[in-house]
Amino acid sequence: MRLSQRRADTLNRHVRFLHRRRKDRSTLPCLETGGTQVYAYWERGAGLVVSVHLDTGEVPSDLISRDGTIAVRITVNGHDVFVAD
Repeated sequence: MRLSQRRADTLNRHVRFLHRRRKDRSTLPCLETGGTQVYAYWERGAGLVVSVHLDTGEVPSDLISRDGTIAVRITVNGHDVFVAD
């Protein structure tokens, strides 16, 4: 998938941060963009956990490839650790 810079900029401008609520302990910090959700939180015994949810049903069709997948690249300190085109 080729995402234009203009489309990427639009998606990045519409990001929402959903923080953990005091009264609802099951809620975790979440970044919501382009219909996807990315959780980043600390877990006892595991350290930093990053969880990517692409199945929200809210992903615009132009972000989904013909085979039904979404391109993903995950980096740690600037180094690719996972790439799925």
